[in-house]
Amino acid sequence: MAVNDVARVYANSLFEIAKEKNVLEQVEKEFKAVSEIATEEDDFRRYLNAPGITIEDKKKFLDKVFGGKISEYIVNLLKLLIDNGRQTSIADIYEAFVEYNDNAHNRQRITVISQSSLDSSLLDKIKSEVGKKFGKEIIITEQVDASILGGIIIKIGDIVIDGSLAKGLKNIRSNLLNSKVRSELAYED
Repeated sequence: MAVNDVARVYANSLFEIAKEKNVLEQVEKEFKAVSEIATEEDDFRRYLNAPGITIEDKKKFLDKVFGGKISEYIVNLLKLLIDNGRQTSIADIYEAFVEYNDNAHNRQRITVISQSSLDSSLLDKIKSEVGKKFGKEIIITEQVDASILGGIIIKIGDIVIDGSLAKGLKNIRSNLLNSKVRSELAYED
């Protein structure tokens, strides 16, 4: 998902504060949990977006839910988002924050999609080879998708390496449909 510029501004501010206070990993972990709640919990999302609830009531709600459980940096960010009407951007801001943190720690996140779960030795080999290519520590997210039939698809940022059987069959089909066979070669007496 492409992250918008507004999300990057908030994420960069949070990143710089967390870096200065030496709490980057803690903030990322807490922000991930909050982002998941904001994405998956309909009631939470509806409450934050409800026009009939005052900004002050929403902030009190955040204090009640998160106060003392997560860092003040995340709580203050959420309150700022409420103040500015940007509470729908929590997931985008988290994604941008992770990008900043990964860049600072020379990490690259990739997604490996296969028909079935891959064994750890193959994942380690993928991690090693991609790591050599990009000169970064690789963090793999594995996804299983039975529709690819076999092989793997690797997504690295905007780059997609499609080595799936489904893609290969689609290419063969396309080539067959697009090829022109001369009739005298096709029919011999």
